[in-house]
Amino acid sequence: MAKNIYRTKGNFKSFLFVLAVVLAGGFLYYTQLLVNELERQTREYLKFRIKVFEENINRESVDDLSFFFQEVIQQADYPIIYTDADMNPLYWRNVGIPPVQSGKIAPDTLAMLQKLIRQFDEENPPIPIRYQDQILGYYHYGESPIIYKLRWLPFIEVVVVALFILIGYAGFKSIKKSEERYIWVGMAKETAHQLGTPLSSLIGWVEYLKQQPDQVEKIIPELENDLKRLQIITNRFSQIGSRPDLKEENVVEVVKETIDYFRRRIPQRRKGVELEARFPETPIYVPLNRDLISWVLENVIKNGLDALNGNAGTITVEVIALNTTGVAIEVRDTGKGIPGKLRKTIFNPGFTTKKRGWGLGLSLVKRIVEEYHHGKVFVKESQPGKGTVFRIELHKDKA
Repeated sequence: MAKNIYRTKGNFKSFLFVLAVVLAGGFLYYTQLLVNELERQTREYLKFRIKVFEENINRESVDDLSFFFQEVIQQADYPIIYTDADMNPLYWRNVGIPPVQSGKIAPDTLAMLQKLIRQFDEENPPIPIRYQDQILGYYHYGESPIIYKLRWLPFIEVVVVALFILIGYAGFKSIKKSEERYIWVGMAKETAHQLGTPLSSLIGWVEYLKQQPDQVEKIIPELENDLKRLQIITNRFSQIGSRPDLKEENVVEVVKETIDYFRRRIPQRRKGVELEARFPETPIYVPLNRDLISWVLENVIKNGLDALNGNAGTITVEVIALNTTGVAIEVRDTGKGIPGKLRKTIFNPGFTTKKRGWGLGLSLVKRIVEEYHHGKVFVKESQPGKGTVFRIELHKDKA
């Protein structure tokens, strides 16, 4: 069973990783399509402007192309270089090289411009400027700064998202480890607490027998009860973490046994506390694990006793038949109630309002009812100063 759980967790993590890679790849691909389309539209618009310019200059003689520099090149917001028909640079803009005032280009500047021309021509084919049947020059251009930034944008976003995921994963893992440590310590404390009562009782009976050896027959039933209690506790803890066997059991009988157990203990622990029970006349059978459901009821009833805060009060346990679907068990106390903002957190591991509590009781209740029995457990109603009603629902159909 444990191997299957770890395999399922591993498969789920692999699925999440593959899904993240697919989503990131899809995002990059889609963004690249948009960038390519924007680049294509920019190129087409540029060609259109050049064509309009050619049509205008072909209607009249042209002796000076300086107005071309003023009207076309100066309007560009991307890196461009205009050369004559022999590929000699004449005008340029947005390439990081200041314009030449004297008309003569220095050798090092010329080398840089020619290198940029080759780079631009690899990115985009140069656009020739024609006058009638003669090529006047070439328009070389690179990527728009906006397109260049857009190309890097998805990669930057992926890196940022990956960093957030890593930070979140590290934080979640740290919280999970802390929670696991808390649960293990809490389970150890809960085990000691569960075993403490019957062991103390057994020690007491042994001491009593030493003083009154003739009372053996009277004490043996009590010893058997304590040993039976130890066996129940052992069975409960052995089934945590594994899939328990569910059998058709009479819920009414299980609840009665739990209530009888508390009725023997409440007078010794809490004076002025009454434990009431309401059962249907007919038995109700549902698939359950007897030891675990009795543990659930004990924890909920203990929670009700704690809610009374040492005061007198009443705890009522009611078994309600849910037609053909199953059964509901409601535990009502007249304690201090639960504030509305805490109702969703009381089942979380580690949540407790007691100074010495470990916050595992209701967490175990939720795990046993919902994960092992596929039922429901929730706070049906609660009013500050008036009490709380916990409702447990178990279904007749095995999940």
